Amino acid sequence: MSTKKSPFLGAVIRYGSYPLVLGATAVVLFGGLAAGWPYFPTVPLTVAAALASVALLERRLPFHEAWARDHRDSICDAIHAVVNLVVLLTVHGVIAALAPLWSAGTLWPDQWPLWAQALAVGAVLDLSLYSVHWLSHRVAWLWRFHAIHHSSERLYWLNGERRHPLHAGMMAAPGLLAVVLMGAPALAVGAWLGLLAVHLAFQHSNMDYRVGPLRFVIGAAEVHRWHHKREYEDAQVNYGEFWMLWDHLFGTFRLPKHNLGATEVGLKETNFPMDYGPQLGYPFRSPPASTDALAGDYGLARAAFLRETGLAASREVTGDLRGAWRAQELGHIVSQCYLGLHLRSHASMLGLAWRTRDYSEILAQVVRLALAPVGHALGRTPPQNVGTGRFGVMEHGTWPSELDPVTFQRR
Repeated sequence: MSTKKSPFLGAVIRYGSYPLVLGATAVVLFGGLAAGWPYFPTVPLTVAAALASVALLERRLPFHEAWARDHRDSICDAIHAVVNLVVLLTVHGVIAALAPLWSAGTLWPDQWPLWAQALAVGAVLDLSLYSVHWLSHRVAWLWRFHAIHHSSERLYWLNGERRHPLHAGMMAAPGLLAVVLMGAPALAVGAWLGLLAVHLAFQHSNMDYRVGPLRFVIGAAEVHRWHHKREYEDAQVNYGEFWMLWDHLFGTFRLPKHNLGATEVGLKETNFPMDYGPQLGYPFRSPPASTDALAGDYGLARAAFLRETGLAASREVTGDLRGAWRAQELGHIVSQCYLGLHLRSHASMLGLAWRTRDYSEILAQVVRLALAPVGHALGRTPPQNVGTGRFGVMEHGTWPSELDPVTFQRR
């Protein structure tokens, strides 16, 4: 029965799918394992059933009809899913096999019920996932691994597992090492990883579901979709895998009121490999700058920055200070993702402020020059801020109508 013919069914899927499917998964995993059910086949069968439910439900109530169609990615994503889910299940086996060989720590609350221990694993692990995820958007060699996840031209249930297995390991390893050394049992770790796999399917699904106020607490699809925006400078938000705590704490949480368009996700690269083998080898290639997302973006940003600062200088000479400041602001917007260009932008604006004896702007630029390195280190550089005293230091801006968001050329 179509949801168009049955508004009730549509409402059930929209508001009930996440709590019902994830809740049922948690009950079986936490309750069943605590009751002595064997890890195999309990966890793989439960996770498989939950993922199948997400796949069917998003067909009933898609967020974007266009995302329901194959984008030459289904086979590749299916292989990613099989590989990464096998790795996930293997982690439990490795931890269980090696546990007798070391003396586990005594910090772990092993007297807690299994469900509480699993949530504790999730709390520690999520900080690891957030931290490496954040770094993967700022360190070029890590981005080459993580770009595979962002390369999908749509979001749907399988996209959550489109990850290079080595990068998935990098993201989880610090947290897993921490909980194991603290004494967490393998069952608690395995139970949480199984629940996380189902959550990630929801997080990337093409289902038009809602979680209400919980969207500020957990990384549901309506929050996480904004992390997949094609414009790299706009995608520096909502890194949380399960919890959104760290995004709130470090200022990377963002939830616009409008919906994300069907063509607004993916990478700017047009020749990114779409088959599993080439994607697996992608991080180890040494491509020319034009095929590297970060290098390509930097080249465009640098060229646009030099163009705008040159334009600002010529307009200053003719006495058009308003035009000079606007060119400086546009140069700042395209450069602020890169610390070196960001500092050059503020130095250029400081020079203009000094030459025009604009003392309030001089003070604003001195403050921004001091705070820019700190903002980059903490990941709290607000996107698209024009960089002048017209806006607050931590205030987000909007993309300027004068610039094309892909090429940075003036329209």
